[in-house]
Amino acid sequence: MMRSMFSGVSGLRAHQLKMDTIGNNIANVNTVGYKTQRATFQEVFNQTLRGAGSPQAGKGGTNPQQVGLGISLSSIDTFHIRGAVQRTDNLTDLAINGDGFFILSNSSDNLSRSYTRAGNFSLDDDGNLVAANGYRVLGYMVDPDTNVLKSQLEGIKISKAEMVSAKATTYSTFEGNLDNTITQITDDTIPEFDAGLLKIPAGCKFWETTATVYDSLGGKHTLKYTFFRGIESDGSLNPESTDDSLENNWAVVIQNQDTKEYYTNTGAQGGGANLADIVIHLEFGKDGLLDAANSINGTGKIQLTVNGKNGSEEIKVDIDFTKLTQFANESNAAVTSSDGYPQGSLDTFSIGPTGEINGIFTNGMSKIIGQVALAVFKNPAGLEKTAENMYQVTPNSGDPIVGLPGSSGLGSLNSGTLEMSNVDISNEFAEMISTQRGFQANSRIITTSDEMLQELVNLKR
Repeated sequence: MMRSMFSGVSGLRAHQLKMDTIGNNIANVNTVGYKTQRATFQEVFNQTLRGAGSPQAGKGGTNPQQVGLGISLSSIDTFHIRGAVQRTDNLTDLAINGDGFFILSNSSDNLSRSYTRAGNFSLDDDGNLVAANGYRVLGYMVDPDTNVLKSQLEGIKISKAEMVSAKATTYSTFEGNLDNTITQITDDTIPEFDAGLLKIPAGCKFWETTATVYDSLGGKHTLKYTFFRGIESDGSLNPESTDDSLENNWAVVIQNQDTKEYYTNTGAQGGGANLADIVIHLEFGKDGLLDAANSINGTGKIQLTVNGKNGSEEIKVDIDFTKLTQFANESNAAVTSSDGYPQGSLDTFSIGPTGEINGIFTNGMSKIIGQVALAVFKNPAGLEKTAENMYQVTPNSGDPIVGLPGSSGLGSLNSGTLEMSNVDISNEFAEMISTQRGFQANSRIITTSDEMLQELVNLKR
């Protein structure tokens, strides 16, 4: 039989395999995280009819005479080039901005692992972060006892049952301004303290604000702060002083809105029988800043004792007034920072560029729940495709190097986005045309060789 016929057959087979690869690429043009493949050919074998001859005895050398015996598939390469990013705004959709693969597992011990670039994840009924096929996404969870990340890879879990325990308030810090254009208190407008009630005359100018503190069980206590201008530190007016001598003097009175009790100038709850007992003195300098040395306790700070609710312990709250100012602007003094909060349950979450899963709770607090891990390979092209957008390790891919996004050569994460397929449709169609023509040409080799054999058979006639 003619060698050309078998060369044509090998060409048909090789081009059919290339067409299969192109067809798979085009079919996966919209597959999340799909990586395009390329088929390449090589010569199979060459039959040597005559070997090469060296120059000798005045004659030149001769080249070898060889006849090729067709082609075979050389390789099917996977191009791990990052695809375009599609915005989805879905919290659990993740795209890797750089190198790396998500780590998936479907075994209870998390030792059977697969790898993927497709980040179309979701939460199952138990709060597990899973791929579309149910494989769990691996990472590091926070140890509830130590509040630090564990060192062992495990399935990421974002459960609505996650809770934050209540924390008692230990400090409250005031910031802002007290308007120094507020009319100073006079004998006619000075507040009166009578039977546990602070009586503020209609003509008395003041600034009032409220703030919340929490006890050890999360019980809420609302404190009202009332600021007066021009009152002496003992809660009275000095008849012999001029108005100017009191222009930088302020008094703050603190009331527990739940018990209706006032705090004394020592910080105890349950104010005495007169205004002087509950006045907390603040004095400002001519630069508009608080003169802490001449204010309450010589520090501008006071520690309040707040009785707990429903069996909780009493708490000590440090109130800091040192950041207050007194300028000719509107009053806006308020508590700007405080560390207490009630118990809260998980409300929502976000996933940051470094894979940190930040839980946001119903009490306004947030904390790290866990962190998504990534793996990188020395030769990602050596990975073997399995199914459902997943890869597995091979001897030529190298072992996975596991780390956190944004470190050690690993890409960062983009939450609310997905990596699209990196198939180039225009290139695939061009390859399809050339492959079709190659297949067609090889088929002509077979038909032509057949006609030549027919002529040879006809010689007998």
